[in-house]
Amino acid sequence: MIKGDSVEYDLLQAWANFDCDGYYSCEIGVRSGLGSKIIMDNIKNNYMHIGVDPYGDLVYQHCDDQADRKWKGLERGVAPTYSDELRDQLLKDFKWYIDHGKFTLANMTDTLFMTSPRYNEIIYAFVHFDGPHTTRDVLTEAVWFANRSAPNTRFVFDDYPTYDMKLIVDVLKKFGFSVLKTVSIDEKGKQIIRGENKLCLEKRST
Repeated sequence: MIKGDSVEYDLLQAWANFDCDGYYSCEIGVRSGLGSKIIMDNIKNNYMHIGVDPYGDLVYQHCDDQADRKWKGLERGVAPTYSDELRDQLLKDFKWYIDHGKFTLANMTDTLFMTSPRYNEIIYAFVHFDGPHTTRDVLTEAVWFANRSAPNTRFVFDDYPTYDMKLIVDVLKKFGFSVLKTVSIDEKGKQIIRGENKLCLEKRST
């Protein structure tokens, strides 16, 4: 069973019910693969789904306030890492998607991904931002993808309360993105604009 390390995957599933018009989908921060699996199982007409994750127990800054945060089983300020064994299990779990040309793993950091000629010329229609959760990193990724976004594109941001999401929303407005306001209806019939943990921005050509 493929596990996730976040919440509100139901919102990701609803947002991933989206037509990519032949362009690519991508997830920054794959880990065990639940987010990518949900995207691939629900997305329509994407050319390929690219997962970006360096694994290798890489130590990096996870969020703006990391020094004050405590992850279960770790000392305050120390964030979890993700091993190559986790990557190898992911590749086993995703064998069907790989064999059918639906998934490829970019086993590298987001920085290397964004500077790689292999991925620089691709147009992306759906991106899940679930890697580093610092304002600087997410903003850098968001602008990079916005410059390579399809006419109709959705960006989903995970753990958005951990960084300056207002700043990112304001910047992405310059690229034609706005907060998606028609996602799903909760059990009380109330329209869900955003989750407590996940947020979706959308750009439409018409």
